[in-house]
Amino acid sequence: MRRCNLRIAISAGVFFNWLATHCVAGDAAFSRDGARIYALAEIDTRPAVQEIELGRKTIRTIPLTQLAASDSLRGITCSDEDRIFCTTKESLWSFDPRSEILTKIRDASSGADFWRIAFDPKAHATFVTTDDQENPLFMFRKEKEWIPVRMRRHPYPSCLVFTASGELFFAAYGDLWHGEIQTDTFDGEEQFSVAAYRYAPLATLETENTAPSEIGVVDIGVNRETIYVQLSRMGGSGDGWFARLSRPIIKRTNDHYPDLLYKPKERLPVYQKSLSSLQIVGEDYRAGEIAVSPDEQRVHYVMHGKHWLVTNGKTEELHLTEK
Repeated sequence: MRRCNLRIAISAGVFFNWLATHCVAGDAAFSRDGARIYALAEIDTRPAVQEIELGRKTIRTIPLTQLAASDSLRGITCSDEDRIFCTTKESLWSFDPRSEILTKIRDASSGADFWRIAFDPKAHATFVTTDDQENPLFMFRKEKEWIPVRMRRHPYPSCLVFTASGELFFAAYGDLWHGEIQTDTFDGEEQFSVAAYRYAPLATLETENTAPSEIGVVDIGVNRETIYVQLSRMGGSGDGWFARLSRPIIKRTNDHYPDLLYKPKERLPVYQKSLSSLQIVGEDYRAGEIAVSPDEQRVHYVMHGKHWLVTNGKTEELHLTEK
């Protein structure tokens, strides 16, 4: 690496470390009644949760005193019973915003870390991703359940989100994928697996003897017609874009399984259509906190340090009062 690039990389790393202690871009979730939004946050570098009340246009930051100062939340979601679940590196928790108490559900397996968490309203199940190549994804309907979900060949899903119809979107290698969770029965036992295809090749990949400048999908939200994505550097900070593109219509085979369109003459038109629909909303590598209401009519996100709400295609800034 050239000396000037080395100095830039070191400076960028120092800046990123400072930034990471002052703000959190990433996961957020609507309550099931659509009245509130819960998002990852920090108070003086300690983990916290933000609660936004849309009717009153208020925001409060709830400290998570049960977590160590060095710990941080990695994901948050809300079930159809209005239960909030969240993940840290080592544990899965439930969170009660009224009492402001975290309750541990389980620890990650030895040698593995938890990452993001998402709720599937069609299956009434919650899904948790890990960094374990053999078991990258688990699901549960009740807290004592812990069911592995098979994901062959591409064991690093990120940013899972489910639509009301049960369609699955996630990021892998910086690209945007689309599919669903399939259920099969073997020897009288239900087994689950991911069936998905790369919908939009959004990653910009490179190799060079410098700090990485690759860009990829790091956050996703899907409403009735549109997919919102945050594109940021995959390693480092300083470059990123908030964007949207059209939502695909899932194609099925005669036996009702998703048609993954593996032939180039079938897949290339999919890429062309998805990429031609891509629109850059703004440039901000700290944008995020994308959340979609259960009826898929509203989308919340943060960009340029401001909260925004899209309702049936119309965007307004949320002027929130600290509670």
